[in-house]
Amino acid sequence: MITEEERQSIINEAIEKALLRLPEVVGNLIMNQTNLLKINRTFYEKYPEFSSQKGLVASIVERIESENPGLDYSKILDKAVPLIREQIRTNSKLDLTTISKPSRKLPPLSDHGEL
Repeated sequence: MITEEERQSIINEAIEKALLRLPEVVGNLIMNQTNLLKINRTFYEKYPEFSSQKGLVASIVERIESENPGLDYSKILDKAVPLIREQIRTNSKLDLTTISKPSRKLPPLSDHGEL
């Protein structure tokens, strides 16, 4: 068994090591985020027709990312381009302005036999 003093010493040392590593971890996170922003900016510069469809792009990229875990983000974007184009083509054929309501008139009930 270890004494309470030894236990506390171990805890303090672990906390100190974790706190000393924190700036490195945060720095890596910031660098990764900056890199992703740069890749996204380059992607939208290369494909400006996608900039008005950012929600669609995000959903397709998320789907490809979930189907290919661990794949490099730039390769995910490359895989997404044909799917995004196809989806934009499909969406452009949809008419979202004309709304047709079905007829709610019921036919007469005379052809259903006697009661």
